[in-house]
Amino acid sequence: MGLKSLLSVILVVATILGGGLWLRLELVKPEAPAELIGMAIPPKIVVATPPKSPPPPRPATPAPDEVVLPAPEQPTEQRSEPPVATPSPAVVEKPVRIAIVIDDAGIDAKRTRRAIALPGPLTIAFLVYGNDIIKQTRAAKAAGHELLVHVNMEAESRTVDPGPNVLLRNVEPDINLKRLNWMLGRFHGYVGINNHMGSKFTSDTESMTLILTEIKRRNLLFLDSRTSPKTVAGKIARSLGIRTAARDIFLDNQPELEAVRRNLARTEAIARRTGAAIAIGHPRDATLDALAVWLPVAVARGIRLVPVSALVSGKARE
Repeated sequence: MGLKSLLSVILVVATILGGGLWLRLELVKPEAPAELIGMAIPPKIVVATPPKSPPPPRPATPAPDEVVLPAPEQPTEQRSEPPVATPSPAVVEKPVRIAIVIDDAGIDAKRTRRAIALPGPLTIAFLVYGNDIIKQTRAAKAAGHELLVHVNMEAESRTVDPGPNVLLRNVEPDINLKRLNWMLGRFHGYVGINNHMGSKFTSDTESMTLILTEIKRRNLLFLDSRTSPKTVAGKIARSLGIRTAARDIFLDNQPELEAVRRNLARTEAIARRTGAAIAIGHPRDATLDALAVWLPVAVARGIRLVPVSALVSGKARE
């Protein structure tokens, strides 16, 4: 190696050694004076580079045969709706129907007028031998009531008078038919007949078959007043195919106001238990007074007043 080369190497080594010594002295310099502490050092100005927005996501490529459905639309507001009450099944109440029949009308004209003036419809059974029977029956019909012919029949007791042209068991059939036809011709507009008295006659099968056969021929109904527990009238009427019904309650066997009221309550109880009831009263003051109060109240309680024809069973002959 030449001298020049050696001197160059020595110079480089010296330079390196000198730089290392200077660096060591810089690291162990004493702390700066107190008055220099806290001097503001100009902050380093860094220019912020806005972040790059990420690229928009690429839509997923559906797999073959895959159907991509749109997402369901979300409601903008969640509302709490009140619960909807489920209606309970309607309770079908059994209809309560009552027919009020006024027997023996036409004889006492004054009380018959009171009966006709009652709210109805009622069924009014007229004895045919009263005065002005046509005028009275027309008035009853105009008031909306139903009419029956109140046919007088033989009673068990010989001490009672059933009236003229009474139907009897011990007379020829033609005589009874003639008497019946006379009664049925006294007025018009009736729907049928019921028996006046007749405890003995309605218990006789032959006699009742004769009368009811004529009733069937005329397309009339028959109401059994049930003046005897031995009556066969209803049974025969049904066998002949006649529209028929039977009384449930006598309102005024005791013609006193409280007794009539009790019997009206009994009538209503029967109707509520069975759906229908038929009560028979007479044109007496206690009966008319009780009915004048009971009829409007009964209607308000849901009782349906009907004519007796609405409660008969069986089919009329065509």
